[in-house]
Amino acid sequence: MKNAKSLVASQKDGKNSLRAGGNVLDSFSLNSTTIFIAAILMMLAFIALTQSTLGTNLIDTKLKLLTSIIQLISSYKPLPLLVILTPFIGSFIELYWGRRSDNLRDVAVVNTTFITLLLVMAMYPQAIAGGQVYRISEVLGFGLYFKVDMLSFTMALTTSILWLLVMIYSHDYMMFENHRSRFYFFMSITYGAILGTIMAGDVMTMFLFFEIMTFSSYMLVTHCEHRECINAGYNYIFMGVLGGLAILLGIILLYIKAGTLEFLPLASTLQNVGLVKYAIIGLFILGFGIKAGMAPVHVWLPKAHPVAPTPASALLSGIMIKIGAYGILRVTTSFFFPLSSEIEGYKDLLWSASKTLGAGIIWLGIITMAMGVFLALQQSNIKKMLAYHSVSQMGYIVMGIGVAVYLGYKGAMGYSGALYHIINHALFKSLLFMVAGVVYLHTHELDMYKLGGLWRKLPFTAAVALVAALGITGMPGFNGFASKSILHHAIIEAYEYGHHSFKYAEIMFTIISAGTVCSFIKLFGFVFLGKLPEKHRNLRGSYKMMEMAMGGLALLIIGIGLRPNYILNNFIIPAARTVTYDPSFIDKYLVKMNFFNSHDLMGMVWVYLMGIAIFILGIKFHLFHIHFPDWLRLEYLLFLPINKLLLFFCRVMGKCKGEVELTQLSKGMYNPFESLVHEETPQKRMGIIQRFVTTINIFTDRYEMGIIKSDVAIYSLILTGIMAILIIFK
Repeated sequence: MKNAKSLVASQKDGKNSLRAGGNVLDSFSLNSTTIFIAAILMMLAFIALTQSTLGTNLIDTKLKLLTSIIQLISSYKPLPLLVILTPFIGSFIELYWGRRSDNLRDVAVVNTTFITLLLVMAMYPQAIAGGQVYRISEVLGFGLYFKVDMLSFTMALTTSILWLLVMIYSHDYMMFENHRSRFYFFMSITYGAILGTIMAGDVMTMFLFFEIMTFSSYMLVTHCEHRECINAGYNYIFMGVLGGLAILLGIILLYIKAGTLEFLPLASTLQNVGLVKYAIIGLFILGFGIKAGMAPVHVWLPKAHPVAPTPASALLSGIMIKIGAYGILRVTTSFFFPLSSEIEGYKDLLWSASKTLGAGIIWLGIITMAMGVFLALQQSNIKKMLAYHSVSQMGYIVMGIGVAVYLGYKGAMGYSGALYHIINHALFKSLLFMVAGVVYLHTHELDMYKLGGLWRKLPFTAAVALVAALGITGMPGFNGFASKSILHHAIIEAYEYGHHSFKYAEIMFTIISAGTVCSFIKLFGFVFLGKLPEKHRNLRGSYKMMEMAMGGLALLIIGIGLRPNYILNNFIIPAARTVTYDPSFIDKYLVKMNFFNSHDLMGMVWVYLMGIAIFILGIKFHLFHIHFPDWLRLEYLLFLPINKLLLFFCRVMGKCKGEVELTQLSKGMYNPFESLVHEETPQKRMGIIQRFVTTINIFTDRYEMGIIKSDVAIYSLILTGIMAILIIFK
């Protein structure tokens, strides 16, 4: 995060003051407003395409023209590759223009993202018809294989809409940051990598783009280059590499045992490989679970999100961690599911492995939900609180995936709830981070206990913050209510069709939802209500582009909340029908689902009443300021022993020196580059060649300092594990 001094200095800069006040409609604002209106028209045309409701009046005629354009583009066979390449190509265009004009660069960023959104929309006709496939052979041995079905299309569309709005928002926010061209370059690289991960047709292609996403997003986390950012970045990249290695090991074992890496139903193939199938899926869940922020491997997330620039935080939480959940959903419902022709019903023996796996995933989700919301309630920093709520909300999604796998043939409710909540969480959590960014730009403060009364000075920001808070807490009429209702039905089905112990999971689901309500009463109350501090009484100015982007997200949250069946019937259910689920179950319970029934509405009333009660008790008994002893912290219980074990192997193999103290872990995972981090970064402008050379030198120095010895230890342990598994379970 940018320090307060440089922010204040930037705000005093005359060239930015007019723009901050919103009095000048510059080229970027004019372009972004045009793009925003065009995006709305394209969305209306897209809705008309999905509904087939166009008439003959003038407006419908215009929309027919737009739908015809979408259908024309959809016939282009390499369209998936074009969608992925557009952000990659755009990143270099943005880098080029960034050396000449900030406005032209930012215009290029928004335009490139808009073009990508149009191309993604154009994939719908092929996706709904059965999927669009494109293969590039003889690349990296296995080739690159892309397949766009309704699951990947839904993820890509959500990503592209959100990315466009965040890029519009980021123009005003990033004017106070250094190295803006670098930021947008890696932002576009990350965007392309995410789209590649989503549209991958096999796990090797997914792994390639997943790793590109990990390393490019590292540059977003460490953007400010100060000690806290570097420590958080090291934490992030360490966990990211660990997750990547777990996925790679899973790929190796899958190919050895199944002979294919495509996302196909492989339950009958893996049935005969013994316990190795659990090792395979366990490695995939570990690898993707790290990116998803799943407990107990979530430790990178609360450290990375607060230090990244707010646009990056919005996308890290809104989109990138969902890629981890998407990976879990994709591999579990592919590799552990049978073909419809291979089973006789939901009690078929081919579902036995998925039932065992699903039960474990459900409880992982519940633990993640509980841990995230409890830790969120203890935070005073707005962005850190939102980061812990990202952990908690990912728990909802993981729990839904668990039900989808556990119930097998009757798991469509869990699948639908998980995918729906991926969409909804992307919208309201990104908006909440945007709100935090606006608050910080105006007040230079993120401690909610030092704020208050901001609705008087920032009424629009307070309004959209309320919309986002109502969305995440599940208020009827807002988007979160729909997905949380489906997830609640799913966990009820888990104990009705499965084991009675899931009744306790349903109780925890309700309590955790109440904790979420309490948390956002606390956030909204301390930030926007109450007495306005004296030092904030003279707040002036507004950021029009930021408000436009936030307004767009707020409208989506309300629109989905009022018409939840549109998303369910046109995106979620078509995606569920591509998986081996009971079609009659989908038709009976999902197609005409009534969200606004008295039972679900009364359930949310009780959740809100419980949340209010928890908030009152928390304030009265100071329950929001609990500090745990070191021996109860996750770093002490889990990561300190692992770190000591790795250092032991490192010393044995390479004469490493030093011990890791718990205080080092609490600040961020032990960083062997500590001596290279400086509080103040030189502001001297370097050319791209000098930056490249400097970067290479830094990496060389770091490896010469001995980090390569730790890598040797890690790789040796992994290779030893592979050999042991192959020998034991041959």
